[in-house]
Amino acid sequence: MKKSIIVLLLILPFVGISQKDFKLVEQSAKEKPNWIYSNQFDTYMIQANKVASIEEAQDMVLSSLLDKIASSVAVVVSSETTKETDWTVVNDRDSYMESVKASTTLKVAKMPALQGISLSKAEVYWERYMNKKTKESYYDYYILYPFSQFELQELIDEYNAQEKAYNDKIDAYRNSLPEVNDIDKLLSDINDMKTLLKEFDEADSKYGKLKNAISQYEKNISNIYIEVLENENGKLVIQLKHDEKVMKTKSLPQLRSECARDFSKKHNGDKIELTFNTFDCYEQDDNYVEIRFTFGKKKIIEKVNIKL
Repeated sequence: MKKSIIVLLLILPFVGISQKDFKLVEQSAKEKPNWIYSNQFDTYMIQANKVASIEEAQDMVLSSLLDKIASSVAVVVSSETTKETDWTVVNDRDSYMESVKASTTLKVAKMPALQGISLSKAEVYWERYMNKKTKESYYDYYILYPFSQFELQELIDEYNAQEKAYNDKIDAYRNSLPEVNDIDKLLSDINDMKTLLKEFDEADSKYGKLKNAISQYEKNISNIYIEVLENENGKLVIQLKHDEKVMKTKSLPQLRSECARDFSKKHNGDKIELTFNTFDCYEQDDNYVEIRFTFGKKKIIEKVNIKL
């Protein structure tokens, strides 16, 4: 990895004052170190020019250092990603590559290993310039940060492990769906997947996989129906089902009727018992109980004609 230089300029408002009016008044060493001019492998040389304070300069170079290292990881990973998915990229390869790289850089920047990088490992040199007439001053700040190919590979490996963990998690959601018989778990998994979805850029293949998984879960809930097992005077016993699979839930339905009153609801194993008073119901009328469940955005409604 060759030396990389990032020049950050913060131009202070020295209106009407020539650059030559600023003189070097202080420096961290007697001589400017050679590493500022030479090419060194396994290092990053970063500088911040015309910065108002040492503290601001340190923040700027550290931010640039983290961005530079993250970008180095992104270049390798996005190149490998493009090779693997070239068949999906037709006329928009460059745009795709840039999108993947930007997404990767953002994710690498959040990695704990990168957050552990500090300027304590860096060689530092700075200079302070002052205008003797106005007493205004600024700093030029330089760091040389050692970052070996081994450390870069460690970050790449960590990133790939993180990506594998994401893919494994998404696959687990997709593969477990046929076995889930609990509506509350379906809803909880949908919420978890929607939270996870925010971690990915739309160009990321995992984004599409996860969106598809969410869609399958929501479709599963949409296909749940109410089956009436018993219908007696003043009592209904129901189950929630998907195809032939009985679905459990901690929820109880909302009930509505034109004549039935005094509703009572309770779970009995995987069944739900509904009892009510039919005193105000007459045989010649349309006597029914409307059973309504709400699961997320999906409403499941069954209108049951009751027996007197």
